[in-house]
Amino acid sequence: MENSKKNIKTIAPFLVNDFIDKEEQFFDTEEYSNFLNQNAVQLGLFKKYLICKLHDSRIIELIHDLDSLKIKLNDFSTHVFADAIIEREKIKIPHNKLVFPLTIELKGKLEFSYNTVDNNGFLNEIATAEVNEYLCEQVTKIENDRIEIVFHFWKDAKKKRQGERIIIIASAKKLIITEKQDSAWSEIFGNKYDGYYEYFKEQFDSERYVSDHNNCLKLIDEYEKKQMNDNSK
Repeated sequence: MENSKKNIKTIAPFLVNDFIDKEEQFFDTEEYSNFLNQNAVQLGLFKKYLICKLHDSRIIELIHDLDSLKIKLNDFSTHVFADAIIEREKIKIPHNKLVFPLTIELKGKLEFSYNTVDNNGFLNEIATAEVNEYLCEQVTKIENDRIEIVFHFWKDAKKKRQGERIIIIASAKKLIITEKQDSAWSEIFGNKYDGYYEYFKEQFDSERYVSDHNNCLKLIDEYEKKQMNDNSK
């Protein structure tokens, strides 16, 4: 893809404010939400992770070949809820064991490019780069048998090199989501906290924001109160 003259304002306007300070361009989030709803079938499982509900998820690996791009990450929301359970229940589990894999794969006639974005919003195509954290995304096209997504990542600072934002523009015929959070939860906690976990997932699938430690502690309180009320009936 040739991106030398492309601007984030037109490529992915939802992401503009992450790159251009004091940008007053209006993005119609309601129109975008309607677009996602209208294309729910093509988006499949990915829809419930939009808009930006995977923010702050650390990248486990990002691999690509001629026909497939796979982004495997540690689902941040599930990670935060697990951390809240550990705090509340005083469980001794190492923090680095809290890994809840989710894979986003674009496959079939893949086209992709890595880009940086300058202060004016212009994209500069670069060679592939290591990325460390998932920030956000915009689904930009769904037509016939093709989908295009603009992914926004963070690349960690190293030694004297500052961290930077990386854009990957990717399009392909198929979007495949592989969820491994449930099996990871079972491996870490067994079945003791399954009720808490199911309640968390119900709230995540709603419009409620749960990707915050204090909010996750509230979810635990709510679930326990609900259980007490149910048991008293």
